[in-house]
Formats: sequence, structure tokens, C-alpha cells
Amino acid sequence: MKKPPSRTAAPQAIAVDHIHGGSAAEGWLDFSASLNPLGPPPEALEAYQRASTRIASYPPAHQRELERKFADWIGVEPERVIAGNGSVHLIYLLVRVLRISKPYVAIPTFSEIANALAVAGSPAQSIQLPSASGFTLRIAAIADTLRAGADAIWVGRPNSPTATIIEEKVALEIGGRCLVRDAWCIFDEAFIDLAGGARSLAPLLERNPRAIVLRSLTKTFAIPGIRLGFAVGHPELIARMREAIEPWSVNAAADAVGHACLALSPDYLNRARTIVEAERTYLRRELSQVAGLHVVPSSANFMMIELAREPSAGAFAAHLAKQRIAIRDLSQLPGCGPGTYRIAVRSHSDNERLIATARLWKPT
Repeated sequence: MKKPPSRTAAPQAIAVDHIHGGSAAEGWLDFSASLNPLGPPPEALEAYQRASTRIASYPPAHQRELERKFADWIGVEPERVIAGNGSVHLIYLLVRVLRISKPYVAIPTFSEIANALAVAGSPAQSIQLPSASGFTLRIAAIADTLRAGADAIWVGRPNSPTATIIEEKVALEIGGRCLVRDAWCIFDEAFIDLAGGARSLAPLLERNPRAIVLRSLTKTFAIPGIRLGFAVGHPELIARMREAIEPWSVNAAADAVGHACLALSPDYLNRARTIVEAERTYLRRELSQVAGLHVVPSSANFMMIELAREPSAGAFAAHLAKQRIAIRDLSQLPGCGPGTYRIAVRSHSDNERLIATARLWKPT
């Protein structure tokens, strides 16, 4: 099937977008939130219940012990890790600390990156990932951006909503080019744990003082209500972030659940990756047979789809909503446009229900 035309544009300030997934009404099948299809592990739920008994006590003002657990989990030194109230909290903190003047963001991607930069008074310029080339980030685009004077570049790995992932050697080259130009390079790895055999860049960029990696437990362990993430960077930068972060940024429940998740056997994530790979293949195969629907190749626990045409903006989402199925409408996300959506990879029975409803779609 012929792909929809590429949505490319010259670099420009990225518009603010406050629309997010994960807000489906109770009783709906929510494909708008891209979480581990296994759901929260029982150990995390038990830890949450135990933490409720400590509701009248303060948690540690700064989570040094949890940060040491994060460091052990990914194989870096503790002084390179800072914990926060989800990766979004750390994005806003990082922007305040770095005082970036000319940031560039590869789009489409997570909207809160550009939002944080706008709030800080440094609106991001765009590096457009073209649909025609499968939303692939090219080294040439990075080189052009650095020559234009970029002092920070933000890249999703794997990127949301496109579900594409740059190879390690490409990511390391991007980091190296930024270092030479004295520019920051920030990799958003919120979904890396569910991206098959992909490795985090955090241990690989240890010698690069200009590289930062953002991580999230929200997607990995299906705990978005807890809000827990961490950033990995050079010890000097992490020390600056520690001075600027608000005390008690990680509450007692998040602290307890985080410790429980990090203590899990590797079997939990191995099972999740196996399910994601099988169900992603199934979803792509079946959805690709829906007339006028193009599925972008995915390396993550979600996928992006493009419709050749819709009778009106959001019509496909409205069609699914009639069966109480929610997906992420990307029509307002910078770098996308009408007819683009993100769909999570869920359990087989959930995916079957989505596919059956999608097959009834008639774009007339």
C-alpha cells in the first residue's frame, strides 16, 4: 500500500501540546497508554499496600538509597543517577538547570520536552523526522543542527509515538558530535526496557560529560499512577540537579514500589518482552490489512498508524470509541497531523478486540 505523503517542514519553533494518552474513562479498553501488557507486578501492588500504613510519616527528602538501586540495576555509579517524580519531572528540572538557549528536538516525539523548553523561555526548534523515510533520524540532520548553533539536542530512543529506535553506534556518534560542539545530548529512554534486545545508552555514555539519559519505571512496570523515573548523567551535572530538585520529590509509595520493582527477577521483563514482540507482530500484520491504514514499523510496545484519508479529523478514533476503545490521536502533536494515531501493544484478547473493530472501519 502506498504510504501517505511525507509531512516534512523546515526547522521551526515547536508548538505547545498538552494532550496526552492514558485518560480513558473507566471500563474502556485503553490503547492510548503504552504500558507493560503484563500490568503491575504483584510485588509492586503488595509494596504499595504496605506503604499506605506509612501515610503519616515523611519519606526521605532525597532518595539516595533508591538512586543506588537504580544505579545497580543499569550498571552505573550512584553519583551518576538522580530520582524524580517520573521522567517528566526530570525533564523540567533538567531544562531549568541547563539553561539551554538554542535547543532542537527530533519530532514527532513526547510533547512535554518542547513544553518544558517553552516554559523556560527557550522554545525548541524542530528536527523533522520524515514519514517517507520511516521517521528515521539521520546523522546529516544532526550535523546540520549543530552547525546551526544548537546547544542541546533531544532524541527519543525508542521514540514515541513513531516507535523507531536509533542503533547504538548512531546514538554514540550523535553524542560524540554534540560533545565536540559543546552541546548537550539528551536521550529519552522511557520505553527502552520493552524494546526487545535494545540496550540502554546509560553505561555506554559514561565518558561523555555532555550526554544525559532519561529513564522511567512507569512504562516498564505499568505503574503510571506512582510517577517514578531517573536521569543518568555526568556526576557534576547530577550534583547540580540535586541542588535544584525539590525535596520529597519521590513519595513513600513510589519509594516502596520502586524498590519492589527493581528487586524483581529478570523473568518478569523477559516475559513482557516476549509478549510485546509476539503481539506487536500480530497487531501489525492484522491492522495492515485494513484498507487505507499504514502501520509504521515498530521497535517498542506501541505502534504508530497513518490513515490515507479520514472524512474528518479524529474519525478513526471516534469509530473505535463507539466500542469503548481509546487510542492516542496525534493530530495535534507537532510533527504529525490528521490521520495519525498511536496504539499500545496489549494482551492478545485486547488486541483481537481492537482488530475486529478496526476491520469495520469505512473511510467514506
